[in-house]
Amino acid sequence: MRDDSLDRILDAAYAGMLEQGLRRLTMDDVARRAGLARVTVYRRFARKGDLIQAVILRELKRFLKAFEQALAPLPTPADQVTEGFAITLRLVRGHPLLSGLLANEPETILPQLTLEAGPYLAVAREQLAEHLDTPDAEAVAEMFIRIALSFVLIPDSAIPLGNDDDARSYARRHLVPLLPSEGIN
Repeated sequence: MRDDSLDRILDAAYAGMLEQGLRRLTMDDVARRAGLARVTVYRRFARKGDLIQAVILRELKRFLKAFEQALAPLPTPADQVTEGFAITLRLVRGHPLLSGLLANEPETILPQLTLEAGPYLAVAREQLAEHLDTPDAEAVAEMFIRIALSFVLIPDSAIPLGNDDDARSYARRHLVPLLPSEGIN
């Protein structure tokens, strides 16, 4: 059964992060937005950092679901890697919370996406590795994730990646050759 109070807290935190950013978001504001007592929020999340991590993890899981749905009908590993890279850049760059925080509060979100990104990397790596048919699936999955993340966090590049066609071209040329010969399921 879904936990309604958890969903309300995460929804309220997401809305507050969109509106106020991370610096100005308070646990009191989250409780007010969620229509819950402050103690209820603190029972779930002892620290604001834990709440922020939970919101980011939920958004990552939503992204991974959309990613998998888009790749499911593609017939070959090369097609999946090519389209997966394009989808990743488009969805992550266009995500309202992430793009807003990167533009307006990079100093608050960058630690979550770099030094403290272990939990997010683990979730994404595990899900992507399930589709790789190779003994080193986790390492290959992690490599693809780290490449995509670097282009998201550092968008200025000599490599043209401004649209899906550019991203597909880059992926066909540089990422597909990195696939193990066993490929993806």
